[in-house]
Amino acid sequence: MSEYKLKPGKLGEKIVNAYKGIEDSFTETFLEEDGSMKTGGIAEKATSAYRKIEETVVGGYKNVENAFVEAFLEKVDEDEAEPGTEEADHSADK
Repeated sequence: MSEYKLKPGKLGEKIVNAYKGIEDSFTETFLEEDGSMKTGGIAEKATSAYRKIEETVVGGYKNVENAFVEAFLEKVDEDEAEPGTEEADHSADK
């Protein structure tokens, strides 16, 4: 079965970098060194807000990715592939 990975391009890179910035800020503000949550009244609200942002960003990117795949890519079974389009067999490299 074929697997696809979208090349993010300039816009995708900006989205990923913005998300990483949000994630880094959250981590520095609300997580201890061991990964546990810092205590405090705002921790639950911040975690909830962060998860909503994460779902929105990741979900939006996945929607764009799925629309691109649906519009421009076509899955081809291995036995239907045209000569010269198959992935190289790297079994000897292992």
